[in-house]
Amino acid sequence: MRQAAVEFDRKPARRPGQRATAIAALTTVVAVLPVFLVGGLAVQLEQDLGMTASALGVAVATFWAVSALLSAPAGYVASGLGLRRGVPLAVGLGFIALAGIAFVTPHWAWLIVWLSLAGAANALVHPLSNGLIVDQVAVRNRAFSFGLKQAAIPTATLTAGLSVPVFALTVGWSWTFALAALLATCLIPVLLRSLPRDSNVRRRSGKASREPLPRRLKPFLFATAAASALGAGQANVVGAFTVAMAVQAGFDAAGAGLLLGAASVAGILARPLVGIAADRGIGGSMATVALMMGAGSLGLLGMASGFPIAYGAGAVVAFGLGWGWNGLAHYVVSRTAHPFTLQATGITQSGTYIGGTLGPLLFGIVFSQFGPAVGWTLAAAVAATGAGASLIAFRLEKGLRGGPAPA
Repeated sequence: MRQAAVEFDRKPARRPGQRATAIAALTTVVAVLPVFLVGGLAVQLEQDLGMTASALGVAVATFWAVSALLSAPAGYVASGLGLRRGVPLAVGLGFIALAGIAFVTPHWAWLIVWLSLAGAANALVHPLSNGLIVDQVAVRNRAFSFGLKQAAIPTATLTAGLSVPVFALTVGWSWTFALAALLATCLIPVLLRSLPRDSNVRRRSGKASREPLPRRLKPFLFATAAASALGAGQANVVGAFTVAMAVQAGFDAAGAGLLLGAASVAGILARPLVGIAADRGIGGSMATVALMMGAGSLGLLGMASGFPIAYGAGAVVAFGLGWGWNGLAHYVVSRTAHPFTLQATGITQSGTYIGGTLGPLLFGIVFSQFGPAVGWTLAAAVAATGAGASLIAFRLEKGLRGGPAPA
């Protein structure tokens, strides 16, 4: 009986797993690309829409705030919709946001409307994409798949940066969003053809969605959400202020941009590499997440020193390790909450979105009032606190190794 269960879990090991991972990554990109393109094309948007820096902050914060507000209920909605209805719906919302920004944005205030829709897509897509990976990818490859899926987020950041010289300065910002919307449109028929019809996750989560979360599972999810909030808060600070503070540390503008590119590549590579290690029995728990956040804290202290070499090395460590843990965290949550993966993802992602919303806003005040040394040191303290919260989640995780108790 046990052997048969193992064979069933290994069945979708090759092409279905690769296709599911690709779909999860692409749908994640569609959901987050609107907010990163708005940030990357901020100069052009300011010129044409009369948008100020504070208005940009409000629009971007709206995306993350809506994601945080809808994340937990989106997990239950995703369970009811299933993959074949839910994933195209999330991509459709991302398409509407991209097309709306491209063609129906006469004033910057409209960005709030479209980024709110994108935030709803972002809240919905993570439970669904995680459920797709659990459904289609063999156990021995899942951590790697989660890492690749989460690597799509810094890839979207890198794409937004490259779109400025390639598209925004040639065909204009509106056509940049239009091209992104076109790519989202092309993805929908692929989803309808490729998503599994007889979904195991739909059968499992359909029953789970009618039951409350097990009591034993909730403390672990809340601890993981708290760790994710702290980790995302400090990580988004790194993404927001690395370039500006690098100039103060002695880098020229070109060098600061190259540093951001190198650090982004480190963040992209770290996520699947950590997943490969977890699939081979190395790490693969919230204790590993704690170690990565702790290493990121040390990188942030290097950035606080203000010395160019220490700043550059610290930025790479802060991006690569201090921001490379989230794919692993998704994997741990899915493994621990197994039949409740969609709902559990909604809860833990709400912490990520709260940290992503508050971190840049609060640290912007700190950097402007007290300078980079205090700002990066405080960010290091937040990362260290996130490592502590991850250790608490690890202790709770160990108590659930046999699987969550039934409701």
